[in-house]
Amino acid sequence: MNLLVKSPLRFSLIATVFVILMFFILILLDKNPVIYSSNIIFIGPLLSLFLFFAVKLFRDTNPDGLRFWQGFSIGILYTLFFTLFYSIVLWSDAVLFATDHFDEYRAMIIEKIIAGKDMLVDKMGEEGYQEYLKSGESSNARIIGSLAVNNVIIGALVTPLVSLFMRTSEPKRV
Repeated sequence: MNLLVKSPLRFSLIATVFVILMFFILILLDKNPVIYSSNIIFIGPLLSLFLFFAVKLFRDTNPDGLRFWQGFSIGILYTLFFTLFYSIVLWSDAVLFATDHFDEYRAMIIEKIIAGKDMLVDKMGEEGYQEYLKSGESSNARIIGSLAVNNVIIGALVTPLVSLFMRTSEPKRV
C-alpha cells in the first residue's frame, strides 16, 4: 500500500483506539461518552496529535522529504479515515449497544437552547427559535453526522498548519 495512504490509515486507527478506550473509561466513570467525546477539548488535540504523527512518519520515511501537497493529502485522508471510524464508534454506541447516551446528549442540547431563549429569540425571532428548538430533537444519525462534520472542520483547519510546519525544502537538482 502507498505510504501516502498507509500513514494516515495507521494513525487514524490508533486515534480510534484512543476514542474507544476513552468511551469505556467514561462509561466506567458513569459519564456520557457522547457528550465528552464530542467536546472540542478532547477531539481537537487528539485529531491534531495523530495528524502530526502521520505526517511525521511520511516525512521521515520518504527519501524525498515532504512537500506541502503531500502533507495536505495525508491530513485530509487522516481526517476522513478518523471521522469514518469515529462515526462507526458512535453508531455502534447508538445501535448495537442501544444506550441512552444520545438521549442525554439531545436533552443537554435542548436545555442549552431553552437557557438561551431570550438571546435566540432576539436574533432569530420566535419562529426561528421554535425551528431551532425542534432541530435539537434530531435523530441519532443527524447527531453523528453533525459530530462528523465538526471533525472534518477541525481537520481542515489543522491540516494546512501541520503541512506547512512539517514540509521539507526541495532537494536541489543538478
